[in-house]
Amino acid sequence: MKENKNANLLTLGIAVVLILIICGISVVVHLLNEKESLSTSSMLQEDIIEYANASQEQSVTASDVVKEEKTTGNKDEEGQKGTDGPQEPEKAQASGEEQEPAVIVKEEKVPDKTIMEETGEETASQEGPTTAKWQKEAGENLAAVEIDLPRQMSEMKGYWEAGNMEAVEDLAYLPRYRAASEKLSGTTKYYYFGDTDENKRPNGKGLAMYTDNQYYYGEWENGVRSGGGMWVKFYVYDQNAKAKDSIYLQHSYSGTWGNDLPNGDGAEHYDFIDENLESNVGYNRNFIGNFKNGLYHGEIYITNYYSDGNSKEWSGTAKDGVWQPMGEKDQKGQFPVIVDLTDPDNYQWMAEKANRNNGVDGIISAAK
Repeated sequence: MKENKNANLLTLGIAVVLILIICGISVVVHLLNEKESLSTSSMLQEDIIEYANASQEQSVTASDVVKEEKTTGNKDEEGQKGTDGPQEPEKAQASGEEQEPAVIVKEEKVPDKTIMEETGEETASQEGPTTAKWQKEAGENLAAVEIDLPRQMSEMKGYWEAGNMEAVEDLAYLPRYRAASEKLSGTTKYYYFGDTDENKRPNGKGLAMYTDNQYYYGEWENGVRSGGGMWVKFYVYDQNAKAKDSIYLQHSYSGTWGNDLPNGDGAEHYDFIDENLESNVGYNRNFIGNFKNGLYHGEIYITNYYSDGNSKEWSGTAKDGVWQPMGEKDQKGQFPVIVDLTDPDNYQWMAEKANRNNGVDGIISAAK
C-alpha cells in the first residue's frame, strides 16, 4: 500500500515538473516572438519614416526645380526666345514698363582656333558641300545646332572691324549663326556685343544680331542705332526654291542712322545670285542719297544691274518715301518717277497707289 502511494506521488511530481517545463518554454517562446514583433515593427516604422522623409525631400527638390525652370524660362523668353514672341504682352502693357530689346552678350575667353578654321576642317573631312552657301541642307534642323554666342559675336565683330566682309558673309551663312538668329524669331530683340552705358544699353560701337539673318555693326546711342553704321540681311533659301523666288543674296544699308533707322546720307545695296537672274532684265541695285526714317527723302541716285554685268544709271526725287512725278500719268495710270541719266526720254513708271513707303525694306526696328 505504501509502495503504491509513493508511485503515485512520483508520477504526480513528474507531471508537475513537465507542466512547469512546458509553461516555461511557452513563456520564453512568447517573449522571443514579442521581441521579434517589436523589432520588425520598429524596423517597419523606421522604413516608413525614411520613405516619408525621402518623399518629402523629393517633393521639395521637384518644387525648387519647377520654380527654377520657370525663372529661367522667363529670362530665356525675354532675352532669346524665338517662335512665341514676347512673354505676357498684356502685363507688360499694363505695367507701362518699356522692355529693353537688347540682350547683352558678355565677352568671354574664346579658343585660339577660329570658327572659320574649325568649319574648314569639318568640311575637309567630308565629301564636300552639296549646296550653295545660301541654300539650306536637306533635313536641316537648326534647333539641334549648338551655339556659342560670346565666341560667335566676338569673331564676327573682329572681322567687321577689320573690314573683312567676305569673312562676315561666310560666318553669317554657317548653321550655328543662323541657329542663333532663328532663336530671336518673332521679336524685335537682338543680341548685342560691344560698348554699353551705365544702364547696360548699347552705347558707342558694337555688333547686333537680329532674327531673319540680319546684322548691324556701327555706332549706338542710348540703346538705339545712331551715327554711322551698316545693316545687312543675308538671304537663305530651300534647295527646291524657284530661281525667280531666290534672286537676292544680300540686302544692305550703309550710312547715317538716327532713331534706330536710316536717317541722313547713305546707300542701299543689293547683291544677287547671278545664275537666277533673267536675261535682259535690269534689277535695281543701288539707291544712294538721303534717307528719312528708313525712307527715300531727297534726290536719289540709282543703278540697275544685269546678269551680263552691264548696268544703267537713273535718278529721282522722293519725299517721305513717295517718288515725285516727272510728268503726266499714262493710259495705265502710271507716272514717270525715275529718269535714265543717259536717255532723258526713258523713265521708270509707277502707279500712284504703289508709290508710297519707298525705302529700305525689311529692317527690324522697335521704332517702326
